[in-house]
Amino acid sequence: MKNVLLIIIISVYTSSFSQVKIDTSEIKSIRYEWNINPKTKDTTLWTKLTEYKSGFFYQKLEFLNGSSKFGHFFLSKGKFSEIRNKRNSKNYDAGMGNGILKTHYDNYQNPDSIVLLKYEPEFKRITTIIDKEYKRKGKLDFITDLDGKNYYKYNLFGKLKQIEHYRDSVLYQIDDFKNELLISETFPTRKKYRKKFTYEYDKKKQLIKRDDDDYHFYRYEYNEFGIRKIEKVYKKKNAVVEYTIFYYDENGILKRKKEFARNDKLRNEFIYEYE
Repeated sequence: MKNVLLIIIISVYTSSFSQVKIDTSEIKSIRYEWNINPKTKDTTLWTKLTEYKSGFFYQKLEFLNGSSKFGHFFLSKGKFSEIRNKRNSKNYDAGMGNGILKTHYDNYQNPDSIVLLKYEPEFKRITTIIDKEYKRKGKLDFITDLDGKNYYKYNLFGKLKQIEHYRDSVLYQIDDFKNELLISETFPTRKKYRKKFTYEYDKKKQLIKRDDDDYHFYRYEYNEFGIRKIEKVYKKKNAVVEYTIFYYDENGILKRKKEFARNDKLRNEFIYEYE
């Protein structure tokens, strides 16, 4: 019944701006993430992840379910990952607070419009039309977003090299790419905080280091099934202050996750069930 309701909601609010059909008709798998309280050993449903055969996935943050009218959820398409990376997938719907934020995409998977449906204290529909221009073969020249305008630059082989983001005609951020992977973010106008964040990858194009914080950086380790360990490192002392370990079965299915604080103290534990 819930899946039917989701399809209805998507169908009602999909506007004519969208060139991409949102297909949630056939379920591929459902994953339940349960949090185990370290002290009481009680379990709480934390998240529910539904993957569809079309490539879409719907993630609901169950632990925040009662905090707003719609709960907190994300409907996305792409590759779901345990690693925070905004380029792994594209969000189509996001439920937060008492509203829904919808992004409609064209056939090149770039936004056409962004629609905010706000339900309280009264219903409002706020539509932002995305201005963009292509060069050729679906490569962007520029595109606007909610807070500025982005200009794209490519190398001689047509691979993305750089994105310049302007706010009110001021260059705010520069993203540099190598082999189509983000390697740095530079913020020219910053004075107090760091002006440059960096990212490193292995030969398989897997993120192994994320340095986008003034005081910490993150290290990533992998095995044959995917992410194995994430470490948060305090820069000043080069000391690991938090880490997370992922456990898989012999078929590569994620079964357990443990989060540790200082001195190897277990802070959170999660188990996974599937249907």
